[in-house]
Amino acid sequence: MARSRSITLARSAQSFLGFLLLLGIGFITLVPLGFLILNSFNTSQLGQEISWGFEGWRQAFGAPQTIKALMYSVLLSARTFLGLAVAFLVSWLLIRVRIPASPFIEFSLWMAWFLPPLSVTIGWIALLDPHHGLINVLLAHVLPIAIRLNIYSFSGILWVHLTLLTVPVMTILLTPAFRQMDASFEESARTCGSGPLRTLRRIVLPLLWPTVLVVTIATFIRSLEAFEIEQIIGIPAGIYVYGTRIYDLVRWDPPLYSQAMALSTIFLFVLFGAVLLYQRSSRHHEFATLRPGGASFRPALIGKWRYFASGWLILWIAVSIYLPLAMVLIGSFMKFFGMFGLQQPFTIQHWAAVLGDPAFTSALQNSLILGFSVAGVGVVVYSVLGYLILRGRFVGRATLSLLVWIPWAIPGILLGLSLLWIFLSVRFFNFLYGTMFVLIFSVVLKDMPIGTQMFKAAFAQVTEELEQASRVSGAGPFTTFRRITVPLIAPMIVSIFVLVFMSSIRDISTPILLATPATTPLSVLMLERSVAGEIEKAAVIGVILSVVAIITAMVMRLLGFRIAAEPV
Repeated sequence: MARSRSITLARSAQSFLGFLLLLGIGFITLVPLGFLILNSFNTSQLGQEISWGFEGWRQAFGAPQTIKALMYSVLLSARTFLGLAVAFLVSWLLIRVRIPASPFIEFSLWMAWFLPPLSVTIGWIALLDPHHGLINVLLAHVLPIAIRLNIYSFSGILWVHLTLLTVPVMTILLTPAFRQMDASFEESARTCGSGPLRTLRRIVLPLLWPTVLVVTIATFIRSLEAFEIEQIIGIPAGIYVYGTRIYDLVRWDPPLYSQAMALSTIFLFVLFGAVLLYQRSSRHHEFATLRPGGASFRPALIGKWRYFASGWLILWIAVSIYLPLAMVLIGSFMKFFGMFGLQQPFTIQHWAAVLGDPAFTSALQNSLILGFSVAGVGVVVYSVLGYLILRGRFVGRATLSLLVWIPWAIPGILLGLSLLWIFLSVRFFNFLYGTMFVLIFSVVLKDMPIGTQMFKAAFAQVTEELEQASRVSGAGPFTTFRRITVPLIAPMIVSIFVLVFMSSIRDISTPILLATPATTPLSVLMLERSVAGEIEKAAVIGVILSVVAIITAMVMRLLGFRIAAEPV
C-alpha cells in the first residue's frame, strides 16, 4: 500500500513538473515567434501609428530577388546530404576502424568547426580571388593555359560550407554515437558473412538512425539560414540567399521589417515539416546500443585500405582547413591583406593596434563569459529537456518536443530583433537590456533544438534496463540520472558543451542587434572591423578567437575522454 502511494505521488509530481516545464518552454519560444508573425502584418514604421495589412507579404514574395534567393538557398542546402554521406563514412573510419592518424584527423575536423567562418572565408579569398588569389597567380606561372579558380561563385560557396562547416560539424555530432555503440552488433554481422560496407549499411546505419536523422535535419535547417559566407563571397557574384535577403531588408533605410518577418515565417512551415518527419521516422527506429553485461569496442578490419583512407583524409584536411587557416594567420601580419608583391609586406602593427585596443579586451572578456555561460547552462537545460522528452511520463511530451524546435523557425538576426523589441517594449524587462543576460538567453534559446535533440538521441542509446536496475537497487530518479545515465553519455556531453561554446562565441547574427558597446563579443567586433575595411585587424581577431576555441576544445576533449574511460 505504501509503495503504491509512493508511486502515485511520484507520478503526480512528474506530471506537475512536466506541466510547469511545458508552460515555461512554451512561453519563451512562442512569444518571440508570435511577435514575429504578428509584426509581419504591421505595415507601419517605428514611431508611427500601427496599421495592419498584407502589404509586407505581397512585397516580400512579389520581388524577383526573393524568389531567386529562395532558389539559391534550396540548391545550397542540398550540401546537407552530400556532407552526411562524407561525415558518416569519416566517423566510421575514425571510431570503428581507427585508421592511422585518427586523433589528428578528428581534432582537425573539430578545429575546422571552431574557426570563425568570417576570417577563414577571407583566407579563401586571398587564395582563390580570380585576379589576385595566390593559387591563381601560381597556376598562371605553371600552366600553359589560363585557368582561373573563382571563390566568388556557387561552387565556391558550396566548397567553403562543406569543408568548414557541414562535414566537420556532422562528424563531431556523429562520432560520439559511434564511440558508444556496442561493436558486437557488427561482429555478429561479419560472423554471418557480411562485408564491411554491407555491415555499415544494414547494421550500423539503422542502429544510429535517430542520431543521423537529428544531425541531418539540424544541418538542413541551419543551411537554409546561412549568412556570413554568402554575405562575403556570394554578394559579389550576385548570389543572394534566404539569410542575406532578410539581412538586406532589415538594413534598408527605412528598415522593411514587415517584409523581413513575412519572409521568415516560411521557416515555420519548413521546420514543422522537418519535425513531423523526425518524429514519425524516429518513433520506430530507436535502438539501445548500450546494454547490461558489458560491451565490445573492438575496431572493424578493412586491411590495407585503412592507410589509403587515412592518406586521403590527411590530404583533404591539409588543403581545405590548414591552407586557408595559414593564409589568415599570415594575413594578420601583412600591411595589406593578400598583397605579397609589396617590397616589405609584413608588419606587426595590426597586432599591436588590436591588443592595445580597450574594445578588444572588453570583447574578449564578453566572449568568454558568453561562451562558458551558454555552454554550462545549455548542457543542463538541454539534457533535462532531452531526457524528459524521451523518458518522461506526462501529458504533453509531444508538444514539448515540438516547442523545442521552434527557435529554429526564426533566423538568428530576426530572433535578436524580436528579443530586442520585447526587452525594450515590456517595462518589466527593460532593466535587462544592455546586460550579458540578454545575449546568454538568446544564444541558449537559439541552440536549444540541436542540443536537446542530440541529448535525446544519446539517451535513446542507453537501454532503460540499466536505469531500472538502479531504481530496483534503491536509487532515486535524480541519482540514477546522475550516476548511471550521464556517465554513459559522457562523450556526447563533452561534444555538446564544446559545440555550444564555440557556437556562442562565433555567432554573429543572433547577438548583432542585442549587443551594446559594453557587451559586444569578439565575433561582432570582428564583423565591425571587416565592414569598416580593416580586414587585417579582423584577421587578428579571428586568429585570437580560433586560439581561444582550440585551447578550450583540447581541454574539454581530454576531460571527456577521461570521464568516458572511468568505470560507472
